[in-house]
Amino acid sequence: MSFNIEWKGSNVIVSFTKDFTYKDSYEVNNLIYGDSRFDSMKYQIADFSKIEKVEFTDEEIKIISTLEKSSAIWNNNMKSAIITSESVCLSFITEPYFEMMKSTNWEFKIFKNRIEAEKWCSE
Repeated sequence: MSFNIEWKGSNVIVSFTKDFTYKDSYEVNNLIYGDSRFDSMKYQIADFSKIEKVEFTDEEIKIISTLEKSSAIWNNNMKSAIITSESVCLSFITEPYFEMMKSTNWEFKIFKNRIEAEKWCSE
């Protein structure tokens, strides 16, 4: 397991380390979306600042995006802050994932640190 989940009330901060894989993303999503706090969640923060490598196929990105789009039906107003400065992670997030999530009401924003991300989420 190369992630840590921290709940702040009904909101969540997930920190990833080492290699970010489909298995990690799938496990995190199951833990979050299967939790009763998800229904009242206002924000989620994904911290990718400590990952070393992203390992996803195009098909896996589609699967994760489909799962998250489906979850947006149950909680359709959420902020999703992403912390990263790595270009490999940015290209993974901004190209296929954001494109798939356009049809939801979730707001996305990329930050370089947790302080800025938490400030935006609490606005």
